[in-house]
Amino acid sequence: MLENMFVPNIPATGELVNPLSGLVLHFGETGEAARPCEAAHVGISALPGVGVQVPSVCVYVSPSSIKRMKKLYAPLGRHITVKGLFFAESELDAAAFMSMMAISSSDSAPLYMQTVMGILRNLGEDYSYAAFMRTLESKKSTMTPIQQDMLQQRMELLQTFLEPRSSTRVAPSPRFKKGQITIIDLSDPFIDAPKACALFEIVLRLFQRAKVDTGKVLVVDEAHKYLSQTRTSSGLTNALLTLIRQQRHMSMRVIISTQEPTIIPPVFIDLCSVVILHRFSSSAWWDHLGKHVSSDLSGDDTFDKVVQLKTGEAIVLAPSGLCIFQTAAVKGQDSDGDNKPKRVLGQFGRRFILVRTRKRITHDGGASLLAVE
Repeated sequence: MLENMFVPNIPATGELVNPLSGLVLHFGETGEAARPCEAAHVGISALPGVGVQVPSVCVYVSPSSIKRMKKLYAPLGRHITVKGLFFAESELDAAAFMSMMAISSSDSAPLYMQTVMGILRNLGEDYSYAAFMRTLESKKSTMTPIQQDMLQQRMELLQTFLEPRSSTRVAPSPRFKKGQITIIDLSDPFIDAPKACALFEIVLRLFQRAKVDTGKVLVVDEAHKYLSQTRTSSGLTNALLTLIRQQRHMSMRVIISTQEPTIIPPVFIDLCSVVILHRFSSSAWWDHLGKHVSSDLSGDDTFDKVVQLKTGEAIVLAPSGLCIFQTAAVKGQDSDGDNKPKRVLGQFGRRFILVRTRKRITHDGGASLLAVE
């Protein structure tokens, strides 16, 4: 799907007048099981002699794992750039600050966080990081040592991702560009799912504001690893739901991939305009999907088709999509009067189709590793 949005002038992908600007949220494994985000492979051509114009790929990683992540992405080649994820003070508005500090609501916040909320309210539209820190220092004298320690623990995450001051600092390149895939890879042993959600929420807000002179696409990769139905991901969940409901007003599309549909909040499935099902064998997953999609999945033969899907095949549910369907037999118009089925263009509605995907024109980062080729 990303190839169709970023690789122009290739017959396999069709005509692409204006490549999009992409953001991929990725939170994967660490240690020996660590692998690069599969979306990064879109920046590597699988047809070197054809002249495929692959998009540039920039991967932003946790500052504490820059060396490890550069080594991890190094085999993909020099076209994949790896940088540390730092936020400028000007990018951290009050909403971003609350996300980083894990402030969900003033009612449930501890007493020392009530002080922080009060500072933010008093600053209002005059908020800046420098002004906030000055006011906070003056308020620390009213806190107990334990409260100061707990506040410092919350501040550490913010300070880790704050852009370091430098007297020779040059203007940074834009984080989001037309024809570029920006990957936020927070696969770090020191970052858990709640912290990743807070950081993703800030990046998502910056992506919405970015001026890129083209359309945008957001990919929520392996959503089940961090986007659950718990309160720890509620901020990111609400931000995504708002974006999905308003995406056509923002010239943006959202793609959510998951290998565990029962973990992510079901409202995401409710709002999907297109659902693509690859092979799986869990009847629990099938029952769960049947409750949240408009297509008729009640027949056992439909589940049989999903279980028997081959590599490269998928079932597509798209109620508003158009396709050529074969109607029931009708009276023929020829002289012998035979009944003939007709092929007509119609809307999917509650129907579904079986599709086969084309071969990749960029490197397949998710290909199976076989013992025998």
